[in-house]
Amino acid sequence: MSEGPLDPVHVVIPTHTTRHLRLTLLGIATQRTKPAGITVTCDVIDKDIALLVEACAHEFFLPITLVQREHQGKERLAQVRNNAVRALLETAPDPRTRLLFLDGDCFAYPDTIAAHARLGAKHDLVIAYRINLTEQQTASFDEEAAKAQREPVTIDAAQRTKLAKRAKRYDRQMLERRLGLAKLMTSKAHKPKPLGGHHSVSLDAYVRVNGHDEEFHTWGTEDDDFGRRVYRSGGTSALAVRETTVLHLYHPSRAGSAWHDRENAERFKRGAREAGFRCAHGLKNPIEQPESTAERFG
Repeated sequence: MSEGPLDPVHVVIPTHTTRHLRLTLLGIATQRTKPAGITVTCDVIDKDIALLVEACAHEFFLPITLVQREHQGKERLAQVRNNAVRALLETAPDPRTRLLFLDGDCFAYPDTIAAHARLGAKHDLVIAYRINLTEQQTASFDEEAAKAQREPVTIDAAQRTKLAKRAKRYDRQMLERRLGLAKLMTSKAHKPKPLGGHHSVSLDAYVRVNGHDEEFHTWGTEDDDFGRRVYRSGGTSALAVRETTVLHLYHPSRAGSAWHDRENAERFKRGAREAGFRCAHGLKNPIEQPESTAERFG
């Protein structure tokens, strides 16, 4: 018996720069299963980003919504993701929509959307990962090969081994969750966890938990918190580490210190002691910000 039609997938691409955005959009353009739509959402207002998005929408025949608002002096990735979903909700999307979050420095192989739609058919979260490219690999990226749906870069054995180890770790965490062990161990409550730069979630679950918690600033743990709240709400997850290949294109890191030394770590720990699954400041009741704009291309 053949499977029924897949649920629509809307791709959300957070970014603050044009650096690798073209290759991210090229990856979406070469998907074998086309997206229902794409939103590029920005932590800044940048005319160069707007020009690039407009050019890619026409070159790749993609429907792209560009959401922008002024930078707030501190990275607000959680809020930027919510801004994209707020703009999407204004268009009355299909309630079956799945949100695929893919950072603007990532290139997705052609079956990524299909894998998320298929594996997410019965689950709120689809947990995936990515391969971190070196500076040399990124410089050698073959755009023509990507357009032809061929390997755009050579992945070495060490990188594939590292990804395989990640998959096995998530397999173990998934088994622990199914056995009910995650509920007994606070440190496991959010595992297997979504990687902020590559995961998908049902629109229903995103709205149910009030989206990302906008009390998280800068980078790190906002995705851990989001996954924990989806699980708390009764959501389940599927794994797509083996089924999807996403390349993280090299750039100098802005991460700085380890996440447990940053302000988000305390917010995450505090969340473990809080009841409920809806964040106070998310899709509804957002942290104050300038009004965002939504421009549609393609």
